[in-house]
Amino acid sequence: MTAGLAVVAVVLSHFVGVMTLTFLAVASVVLTLPMMADSIRGAVLAYVAAAGLSFLFVGYISAMPFVLIFGPYPILDRLLRKYLKKRAIVLPIEIAFADLSFLACYYAIGLTLSDFPIVDTLPNYAKWLVIFGVLTAVFVVFHFAFTSLYDLLEKRLSKVLKK
Repeated sequence: MTAGLAVVAVVLSHFVGVMTLTFLAVASVVLTLPMMADSIRGAVLAYVAAAGLSFLFVGYISAMPFVLIFGPYPILDRLLRKYLKKRAIVLPIEIAFADLSFLACYYAIGLTLSDFPIVDTLPNYAKWLVIFGVLTAVFVVFHFAFTSLYDLLEKRLSKVLKK
């Protein structure tokens, strides 16, 4: 079920262009459902299934942000928060993961610096700094929204399961 919901969100991100990031974030949140029952293996299997099906339904270019960034992120976040506990350690690791994932996505999709016309007047090194600065800022906002939502859902689910 989790993989199916994640695939639906990825497909919607492909067809509803103005809400691409929103639906990719929804796909990421959906992958947390097995982890709330302490099933990391279930989350990994759901991610693998959703990634494979995403390639089939929306193609290589549209599936790459989910496969490289939004899919593995909730699993990494859960593992880091479970074993490292301190947010001061977890956040820099996740920012490094996000920046490396953005770079991998950039090269996998085949983007060029000319795909970012807003930074055309800057020298090349400054273009990279601005692009990754903005992406990192967006990721940090996503990170705090994601972890807040995850904590809220986990608290509510634990109350339901105790009754």
